[in-house]
Amino acid sequence: MKDIQKNPLIYNEEKINIILNNSDLINKNKCDNQSNVQNKKKIRNPGIDLMRLIGMYIIVMNHMIFIGNAFKKFNKYYRQLNILHILTDWHNNGFALLSGVVGYKSHKYSNLFYLWITVLFYSVGIHIFIKNFKKQFIIKADISREFCPIVYRIYWYFTSYFGMYLYLPIINKGISCLTKYEFQLVIISTLGIFVLWKDLKNPNQDIFNMNKGGSMVWLLTFYLTGAYIGKYRVSYSGLKKYVYCFLYIFIYFFSSYLYIKVENNSLYLGNFYVSKKIIIYLKKMLSMKYDSFLKISQSITACLFFLQINYSKPIAKAICFLGPLSFGIYLIHIHPLMFSNVLRHIFDKDLNNINLYSTIILILIKASKMFFFCLIIDYFRNLLFYFLRIKKLCIFFETMIINN
Repeated sequence: MKDIQKNPLIYNEEKINIILNNSDLINKNKCDNQSNVQNKKKIRNPGIDLMRLIGMYIIVMNHMIFIGNAFKKFNKYYRQLNILHILTDWHNNGFALLSGVVGYKSHKYSNLFYLWITVLFYSVGIHIFIKNFKKQFIIKADISREFCPIVYRIYWYFTSYFGMYLYLPIINKGISCLTKYEFQLVIISTLGIFVLWKDLKNPNQDIFNMNKGGSMVWLLTFYLTGAYIGKYRVSYSGLKKYVYCFLYIFIYFFSSYLYIKVENNSLYLGNFYVSKKIIIYLKKMLSMKYDSFLKISQSITACLFFLQINYSKPIAKAICFLGPLSFGIYLIHIHPLMFSNVLRHIFDKDLNNINLYSTIILILIKASKMFFFCLIIDYFRNLLFYFLRIKKLCIFFETMIINN
């Protein structure tokens, strides 16, 4: 103390050293926290990729039923096929949820560039391949449309996703600033107004331009819901993690029961009398809209169930390897030329007098063939992009844009 009083420079030097040491510790802690965050980001949840794969298989199957004219071909099983559709119609909402689960932490334009190049690869490539090697196929549109897939809405989901992605820097910044309570209010208010309030007050009018769940606004709504699930997800153990599976099964059987009754215009659900107004409302709730209450409940419970499953390491590696290829399956089988020349005629050569069991097996087999055929093609596309270093090229362009 005497030395410090005699020479204040000693005290100042010690104070400076303490400040520098503390700043080093703070910087070190920041680096450690950043490395921990990066390590957490590297951990991939296999449930996300499994949901993508199953969701994409379901999309292929539903396209077989609707676009493949299975309803017309097997008209006597119309209700049963419709029930099968109700069971599996959570896929589009599910993909929007997964975008929020994995995308709220960071926003990279390189990912959008990569998706854009993938879309161009298939939209233009399939057109050129069919024009040169499948001359029996009918080609109505000019190839110039294939170079502008968003402008001509060739892939409606990617068009809506592209528009939503441009807003994500602002959306993700807002998500990081919201408290849990504020975030809950956003989710409850958007889903409540866009779904329940709309359907109760004016179900015949698309007052918010949701396009039956196919608009950019709807994808953004479900992106926020997925971001909430990803940010505040609680890990369950034991039988508790299967509660979401139970909820999904309950919703499915309950909705199927309602669907059968409603289709028959039955005024009795069990022993309860139901007015015609409620029957009409139930028909709209059980309709093929992605923004209906039923579809929302199915997609959220299915997402929570897949996220809670435990996987062995070999299975997890296989799922995480195949999961990113699901987008290519969508781009191949729903291409306009595949849509009009393949899917529309998928059941033309099949008998229409087979029983219900054989009909469902036939749909599942054809959907599996299409699914794995597209999966193999996208695997080789992925290899080609790897050797051409397309991903690194997209990252390079992103850094150039940001730095400039």
